[in-house]
Amino acid sequence: MLAPKAQYNPVDAKRYFKEHLAVGDYYAEGQTVPGQWIGQGAADLGLSGVTSADKFVRLCDNLHPQTGERHTLRQKTTRIEKGIDGEERQAANRRVFYDFTFSPPKSVSIAALVGNDARIIAAHEQAVTLAMHQLQTFAATRVRKNNECTDRPTGNLVAAMFRHDTSRALDPHLHTHCIVFNATFDAVEKQWKALQNHEMFAAQKFVENVITMNSRADW
Repeated sequence: MLAPKAQYNPVDAKRYFKEHLAVGDYYAEGQTVPGQWIGQGAADLGLSGVTSADKFVRLCDNLHPQTGERHTLRQKTTRIEKGIDGEERQAANRRVFYDFTFSPPKSVSIAALVGNDARIIAAHEQAVTLAMHQLQTFAATRVRKNNECTDRPTGNLVAAMFRHDTSRALDPHLHTHCIVFNATFDAVEKQWKALQNHEMFAAQKFVENVITMNSRADW
């Protein structure tokens, strides 16, 4: 199963990394999860191997992970909107990242974790990696120049993967959080821009099938 969720608040995004993504089993205090960078966009930014907190935090703040300079063009991070009570209030205007969570069936988690079958865990990791490479092909950005109003495929993502083994209820739950930052490189305009997610979300069922087929092939 693939469940995507957008994160809008940079403060919450950084807290999510510290208190959830980068920690291990919920009952194992002090244990850490070494996330791994993935995606052509991440490689282009010089990101590889273990996901470090400082670079993750910079991307949450829309800063270049290496230089600390502003990353994508969009600066307006809040907007004014009316609530159901008619009152105006400030709301987040920029998505920080998308959390694509890949979860196999419960029976698979039990076989892998309770049965201590490393082959299933390895198959899950390989399938998630392949699924992310497939998802990357649907990455795009908006084009609003010269009276254009369209999307342009970019085919690159800046992402990090974190594999977890338990649920909040402390049940065996094999799943991987794939954090996709709201940035992609537009090779035509030669600049980093906000990620357009429409085609990625539309391809969700296809990506789910990719991970299911490839996981089963290795079991």
